[in-house]
Amino acid sequence: MKTLLYLIQPLGIVWLLLGGWLLFHAWRRRWRTAAVPGLAWFILTLVTCTPAVSFLAFAIEEEHPPVAIADLAQADAIICLGGGASPSLTEPTGLHLKSGADRLSTALVLLLQNKAPVLVLGGGSYLERGRAYSEADYVCDILTRTGLPSGSIVSLGACADTHDEAVKVTALARERGWKKILLVTSALHMPRTTRVFTKAGAPEFQAVPCNYLSGLNHIGDLDWLHLPHPGAISTFGAWLHEEIGLLYYRWLGRI
Repeated sequence: MKTLLYLIQPLGIVWLLLGGWLLFHAWRRRWRTAAVPGLAWFILTLVTCTPAVSFLAFAIEEEHPPVAIADLAQADAIICLGGGASPSLTEPTGLHLKSGADRLSTALVLLLQNKAPVLVLGGGSYLERGRAYSEADYVCDILTRTGLPSGSIVSLGACADTHDEAVKVTALARERGWKKILLVTSALHMPRTTRVFTKAGAPEFQAVPCNYLSGLNHIGDLDWLHLPHPGAISTFGAWLHEEIGLLYYRWLGRI
């Protein structure tokens, strides 16, 4: 029943309608009429009904394989890039954990296991009553109020993008004399991140990838054919964002 429910979601309905249109015009041998809808149905099927997107994501994620926290050497600071949490007026914690929340949980475990004495949080901004506020400032305030020492958490303020985070971390490292950092972000985002941090002149860093999106990195058998799954659209969007981001950053000379 849970699987069949996918067919009455917008994605499933569009997939069924396109498939029905294709079959009807193929049966009538109206090949030209069926060509464009048929191509649309094929692309939609490839992306949402097969593990094609998982293989695309895996090709990027395997550049930085998983690491064991226990095996990580001590560092001067933990850098957690933004994208894991945002302010909430309704959540009991005051935080809404997003798809990249593995970044924040991984960084907190590193801090609690004393892999570094300082956790640095990046992130963008959010609007409230027309005014922009820093997500990192908000998350830092929440974590400090939970009992973590205030000096152990540092905010980068509102950052425009990964390059901005890299520039701010590099400046902060020089100011505080940090020689080695632990760099935490999503595995899909890590290749671009490491290149940006290297080009920005950041200190020596150990990549700590997390939030693996590819099904090849998940527990369980990989479904080779299934009904349209909306999660595949999100994974494809994340993959495309990184591919375009690499090209764009290369063009700007940031990597």
